[in-house]
Amino acid sequence: MVEETYFVKTKVANKYDGYIGENIPFYWPALNFIGKSVSEYFSDKDALDCIEIGSGSANLSITVSQYIRLRSLLLLDHSAPFLEIAKQKLSETPSVQITPILKHASFLSDDWQNDIEPNSKDLILSSLTLDHIADDEEFLSLLKKLQSLLKKGGCFVTAEKCASSSNTTKSWQSFAKMIHIRGENNLKNNFKNASEIEAWKHHNFTEDILRPFSDVWTLVEKAGLTVEYAGGVPLPEPENLNYDTFYELNKIRSFTRQEVFSSEQAFGVAILICKK
Repeated sequence: MVEETYFVKTKVANKYDGYIGENIPFYWPALNFIGKSVSEYFSDKDALDCIEIGSGSANLSITVSQYIRLRSLLLLDHSAPFLEIAKQKLSETPSVQITPILKHASFLSDDWQNDIEPNSKDLILSSLTLDHIADDEEFLSLLKKLQSLLKKGGCFVTAEKCASSSNTTKSWQSFAKMIHIRGENNLKNNFKNASEIEAWKHHNFTEDILRPFSDVWTLVEKAGLTVEYAGGVPLPEPENLNYDTFYELNKIRSFTRQEVFSSEQAFGVAILICKK
């Protein structure tokens, strides 16, 4: 795992919710798409036992709770400042009628799940967090661990930015252009100052690990999960991506396995909804 230092900073956590929805045009559309999809997936259930790993400020869990009731919720994050923000937000969220369990730990630690019964969770959520895992075997080991915690028929949802890791490809260049455009937006709207933007870019280019969407799909299947839905927000090729075209990207598109595996197209967010 890459040593992730950016999101543990209190200042970063405190600012996050104030800009993220405006800085990423598909942020809330993606979260609401996941919430709606989860409620449809569990149309025969009235409440779910849920874990969110790398939960940050709990935006995904809160969004899901607005579509289907959560019977229990465990939030796992290695950033104490983010967990404090999540705790406060959840206490003020009418759709969350439970007291969540908060765990301050890395999802790659050996023991975070020791007090969780195998086959006990309906839903495990992950958003913009698994890209901190550098090694495919570590990634696969985590996915197998998550799979073991799900009930039969349970659901794992992942939403990550995806692209080739090679900076000579158009896929990576589209990703890089997206980061620079978002940096411009941060400065334009006074979300971050110049030094904060440089630190944020450093995080994206050195602490985050890019994988093509097809690689994530392959690892999910190796972990014993079945992909029920694939979709996301593909990025235009770099020559067609600019500030205006990026901030028009707010629709979630569905993709077949063949479409995903036939190219290394960059995705601003790539979503897999998987079944045990």
